[in-house]
Amino acid sequence: MRTKLLIVFLIFLSVKLDALTSPVLHCISVNTNGSITLNWTLPSVTGGFSNYHIFRSNTAGGPFNDIANISNVNITTYTDNTINANTQSYYYFLECLSTTGTYTTPSDTLQSILLSVTNMGTGIANLVWNPIHIPPLNTTASYYNIYRIKLISGIWQYIDSTLSIQYSDAINVCHDTVNYRVEIKDASGCKSVSSVKGDLFIDQTAPISVAFDSVSVDNNISNVIMGWHPSPSVDTKGYFICRGASSSSPCLALATVLGRFNTTYTDVTSTPNTTSFTYRIAAFDSCGNTSTFSNNHNNIYLQSTEDICGNKIKLSWNSYINMIPQLLGYRVLLSINGGNYNSIATLATSALSYTYTGLTDSTNYCFIIQAYDNANVNTSSSNKKCHYIILSHSPSFLYIRHATVINNIVEVKVSTDVTVNINGYKVLRAESTTAPFVQIMTLPYNALPNFTITDNNVDVMRTNYYYKVIVINSCGANGSSSNIAHTILLTTKTLDNFTNELTWNEYGNWVGNVDSYDIYRSTDGGSFFSIIGNQISTPSPFYTYPDDVSSFATSNGKFSYYVMAKEKVNTTYNFTEESNSNVSEISQSPYIYIPNAFTPKGTINNVFKPVNVFISDKNYLMQIFNRFGQVIFETDNPNVGWDGKQYNEYVQSGVYVYLIRYVKPTSQPDEKHGHVTVIY
Repeated sequence: MRTKLLIVFLIFLSVKLDALTSPVLHCISVNTNGSITLNWTLPSVTGGFSNYHIFRSNTAGGPFNDIANISNVNITTYTDNTINANTQSYYYFLECLSTTGTYTTPSDTLQSILLSVTNMGTGIANLVWNPIHIPPLNTTASYYNIYRIKLISGIWQYIDSTLSIQYSDAINVCHDTVNYRVEIKDASGCKSVSSVKGDLFIDQTAPISVAFDSVSVDNNISNVIMGWHPSPSVDTKGYFICRGASSSSPCLALATVLGRFNTTYTDVTSTPNTTSFTYRIAAFDSCGNTSTFSNNHNNIYLQSTEDICGNKIKLSWNSYINMIPQLLGYRVLLSINGGNYNSIATLATSALSYTYTGLTDSTNYCFIIQAYDNANVNTSSSNKKCHYIILSHSPSFLYIRHATVINNIVEVKVSTDVTVNINGYKVLRAESTTAPFVQIMTLPYNALPNFTITDNNVDVMRTNYYYKVIVINSCGANGSSSNIAHTILLTTKTLDNFTNELTWNEYGNWVGNVDSYDIYRSTDGGSFFSIIGNQISTPSPFYTYPDDVSSFATSNGKFSYYVMAKEKVNTTYNFTEESNSNVSEISQSPYIYIPNAFTPKGTINNVFKPVNVFISDKNYLMQIFNRFGQVIFETDNPNVGWDGKQYNEYVQSGVYVYLIRYVKPTSQPDEKHGHVTVIY
């Protein structure tokens, strides 16, 4: 072996002896298996060429070993398979040996690029490598090209270029082996390639926590909206949002927002008009690493009550927590009759209530509370609370449309003006024109132009009732009063000659007065009533009507009546009403005529059958007995008589005993018995 100095000296001597020039070494590349490939260009003068000699050392200062010679001058590449350049760097130069036995001047010594990769454990790979020559060769490019291969993909990708001999790469992998190589081109057409180096990269670094701006209420849609700053972490894939019922309650998963720069969210399931919710946000990356959750932020839940009698509206709300950079105070915003919202008060952070005074009649007031920070950048608006103010008035009218009896209770129907805000109504009742009115109930205001009052605590068969309704205004005091209306009391009695007499009082009081009274009747307990007469109203406190029921002699003799008063058409209101009396029941006394003899074989009077008036066909029984007390005939049909036969043979003439049992219209049982004579 010879030292490089000796080689240089000999080459110098050989140059003087012939025209052969030195080769130019341009590129040194580390192959995947660790071998090194050299690339050079032909000597400018090849006369007297014998072979190329390749020298290698593992240090820059040598010693260099002659590792190969190539006798073909046109071969300009060589691969050294005897080393592993993935673990250390090697140095190479070339010389030409002439046919005279002299060496040319050595080429430049090139160092193989040994790449070092440091895994920072934060998703960052730091790359450092050596240049192939200092200073760079004139033909070498200025930029190093950096390539990366992930085990999961198996494809080399160009990622960047640099003038430096070091580079930091942010790796977007969750769990993968990542390798790198560095290349630099030469003007001759070849390129120098570094060793391959890498590491197993595991992304366990969570994104940086979110800076939560604010939570507010969008009063156009009545939902909570929120906004935050993007996480500074580039690998942020999205955000987790959780919601709790309060700052101390569990924060339950609400939504996932994808995209680093998607930094707003509307909670469409929120009900900010009824409560306050607490929200927190965390960022997550592509590997599922999650940042710590932000501080709690909550919407402001505004509540309000109006005091019409005190001429004020009181507002109260919960505090806003964790505003960034710091909560400075609250503004009270007011809109009147749908106008713009204007600040009417600025309050300290400790103020969680406000009273607005000076209300105006028939005016709509809407309030919003707005929290603001000390930089006057971030704000949070509460839900909206509105009050349409109607100061204490009485309705323009309050009218009892009718007082009527239905199923032994009294129904009072009222019509009123609902454009006035009141608290409710007092219902008063009396049993005569001279008796005092007594309050029987209080009704809340229902905003209905027509409503019905049901009075169950009555005895409509005993008396009629007088009613009036008094307004309870919005301040709880008595307001205007209605007209007085009273029911109809119907009484009935039986007269001789099969007549029922009806008597009733006039109805009062309609604005149009009573036009007429219709009389309705049902028989034998039936539910179907038929109109049987009409009585024209005249100025009289009482009315009577005789009902001839002789045509109902074959009925059970039980009758039910009611009277319906009908209002005259009037121009005050666009309606007319009706009022029913109580249902009065009456029973005619039963009557039975029983003959004392009959002639079964005659052409007339040949059947023994009583004449029944107002006798029920229920539980009816007629029996005939012979002188021995034996039943020889019986029937339960009041329309069937005895034809004087037993076993289809006429009985002997003589006296027989009868027994008749029946039920009166009043449902009381009765019976008659006696003798009947059979005559031939």
